[in-house]
Amino acid sequence: MMRLSDEASVVWKSDHGFTVGDTGYSIVAFGRPPSGLRRGPNGRSSLNIHKSREQVESFVDLVTPFIGSRIVELGIKAGGSTALLAQLVRPAKLVAVDITSEPPRNLERFLDMHELRDSVRPYYGVDQADGRRLASIATKEFEGEAIDLVIDDASHHLEPTRASFEALFPLLRNDGLFVIEDWSWEHTAARLVMDHISASPTKPVPKVDLLQVLEAIGVSHEALAPLRSGAYLSDLVSHIIVCKADGDATIGDVTLRPFRAEIRHGPGAIGEARPAAAFARDTSSRVLHVGRLDGRLSSQISGAGVQQLVVVSHEPPGGHVADWPQTVQVRCEPVSDRPWMTIRELGQEPFDLVIDSVSTDPELAHELATVLLPRVRPGGAYMLRGWPRLMAPRPGEEGDLPGGRMPLLLLELMLAVAEWNDAIEDIQLGEEWLIVRRGRNDLPADDFDVSHLYHDYFESLSRT
Repeated sequence: MMRLSDEASVVWKSDHGFTVGDTGYSIVAFGRPPSGLRRGPNGRSSLNIHKSREQVESFVDLVTPFIGSRIVELGIKAGGSTALLAQLVRPAKLVAVDITSEPPRNLERFLDMHELRDSVRPYYGVDQADGRRLASIATKEFEGEAIDLVIDDASHHLEPTRASFEALFPLLRNDGLFVIEDWSWEHTAARLVMDHISASPTKPVPKVDLLQVLEAIGVSHEALAPLRSGAYLSDLVSHIIVCKADGDATIGDVTLRPFRAEIRHGPGAIGEARPAAAFARDTSSRVLHVGRLDGRLSSQISGAGVQQLVVVSHEPPGGHVADWPQTVQVRCEPVSDRPWMTIRELGQEPFDLVIDSVSTDPELAHELATVLLPRVRPGGAYMLRGWPRLMAPRPGEEGDLPGGRMPLLLLELMLAVAEWNDAIEDIQLGEEWLIVRRGRNDLPADDFDVSHLYHDYFESLSRT
């Protein structure tokens, strides 16, 4: 018998397998059987994990800050992610839940071998849609202590995921994290199909029903049922963002990545810290600011080692940067003088950080982003101040889709992340700031239209 080592790190043997300590893991492609013994990278039988190498690496980055935490995992499947969590985090307690009633043999063997029955508590035959039972299990296992991390990698369907979120999110500690894995899988599938059918430039791109395509490649009727009713998992994420914009103090920062949505339990971090954090991460040498530069931002810029600051405003920049020789002012009024015409004359050299402090109108925000986003270097950041003000007013009638209140810019940015096209790496929504992290792929520098990031050729996923 053995216990987990205090030192746990992932060692890749190939893109299809890795080890952590004495345990081997095998990457299993989507659609493969979830259980059964396989030979792993260490020559022994291994645990299957249904993630790509890129997803595993992202998962490791996500969980490693939660050493010794209280964690709930929804969706055990073959047991690979549960074992990996146990090894990387060494949790105070990990409660894992799955709808199937039969435990994965390799996970059971792993728990016994490492004497983890007290700290890793699997529950089988539990439907994530049963919010009352989930809350009861969590209350019992954690003895009333707040949860640090919830990872929902279960059904990937809207209503069951919503039930789990409503049951467990209130049980998180302040600044705890709720993760919805594969929040955008419908849109990702749409993009993959689109790329496939448009591979030949000589053939016209047909309009495709995504449901028919998924059914043709063997996705079950049961899995497709929610889509047939127009219920997409991304609608839950939209709803959470709308609630945050409406002032729900329990929702902290919301970060959308290609693999997952991360929702912090509020109260969130102070909005004033966001630009400073962006400067610290980017070590920004060229910064473009659109709108009046106030003293608060001026102080943060002056202490960040910025080599060149370009300010687009009728008012001269004040505060600490007023007399900088490296400050350039482009005199125009961003609201009325169509600044994108002036910005295009700034040359082609990219900026490390672009800040929009003027857009309180959804159309202006969209128009500015159309010009400003391509000016951000890959890996750089675009920041929009006061994003909640872009939301449409509450509708008079109940039942409208939350996406209907979102500005076009935010919907398109969400879909850009969802489609995994590497143009947008992630977006983060804080109390005041929207931060867009540019991906590796270039955006066109001229006549860029953000709406091109979402190719709505799919009747099944159309948004009207």
